[in-house]
Amino acid sequence: MSMLRFVGATALVLLLAGCGNGPRESAKPAEPTTTTPDCRPLTGRGGKSEPAVATSLLTSVKVEALQCADRVVFGFRDNADEPPGFTASYEPASSAKIEDGSGRSIEIAGSAFLVIRLNNAATAEISGEEVTPTYTGPRRLRAEGTRFIREVVKTGDFENVVTWVIGLDERRPVSAKASGSHVVVDVS
Repeated sequence: MSMLRFVGATALVLLLAGCGNGPRESAKPAEPTTTTPDCRPLTGRGGKSEPAVATSLLTSVKVEALQCADRVVFGFRDNADEPPGFTASYEPASSAKIEDGSGRSIEIAGSAFLVIRLNNAATAEISGEEVTPTYTGPRRLRAEGTRFIREVVKTGDFENVVTWVIGLDERRPVSAKASGSHVVVDVS
């Protein structure tokens, strides 16, 4: 046996000898555990903390006819740090013309349906039990003077998602972007 192996084996034997299960003479007896009946359970989630995201409050919806496109502008309270996240996608009538939350069927003019979902958004400010509407405009906007847009209809304001459907004459190219306190959707 080499000297290195001998020293390693000896160290292992000494280490294991010190790890016995019996009580040591100097060890104190374990303290009895007590429970406190008025303790409250911990709240919150363990693990990872997510930063709070402020809700963007919708204040206006405008339909405009531009020279080469039709535009829908969703405006948010000016003190918002940024506009909400959003998705803009064509959906079949069977899913686009349904009210969020209730599942109720809604009529929308047009033959193609562009669904705009504004995430982390609401149409009212809620403080305790007090609800103050921030969007007081119509749920249904008839498009006047537009070439492609037939109607814009609010189909949901449910669980921090505000949904609007843009009824079009047919599927067309779309550009959607967030700009300042607005989400702007152009259809050409």
